[in-house]
Amino acid sequence: MNAVAPEIVDRPEIHLAVVRATVAFSEIPALYDRAYPLIFGALAAAGIAPAAAPMGVVHGTPDDGLDLSVAVPVREPFSAPAEASAEVSAEVSAETIPASRTATLLVRGDYEQLSGAYQRIHAWIAEQGFEPTGVSWEQYLTEPKPGGDPSENETLVGVLVQ
Repeated sequence: MNAVAPEIVDRPEIHLAVVRATVAFSEIPALYDRAYPLIFGALAAAGIAPAAAPMGVVHGTPDDGLDLSVAVPVREPFSAPAEASAEVSAEVSAETIPASRTATLLVRGDYEQLSGAYQRIHAWIAEQGFEPTGVSWEQYLTEPKPGGDPSENETLVGVLVQ
């Protein structure tokens, strides 16, 4: 795995526009493919620009499924505009990651490395004497290009700790 050493950072709260669902691991790509057009459409309709790179936020401990928020950071708490379609209003909602101490790990390369990155960061968290709070996230710092080289992807993985 091509990753920078984990570190602990204090991060401010992050407001998000999200589509949240509990999905099987095999359904994750389809959720992202469905959610991002809805989120970016809702943001455009509201005249809101993203505040940072897109994210995926995991709630709880993954087991047979994953409680996942496909997310785009925004500057203020999000609310769908009145003129949004019923689908957007029903699916895109607000979420906030609280200000927190967070263990982070920068991963360079294919998204297939992310499972190993989570294992590595959780082992490191335990070695440092911290406890995960049950919220973790990944932020996609580079946008994959069709036919592009997956080794150029950069993903920041974060796990909220106490």
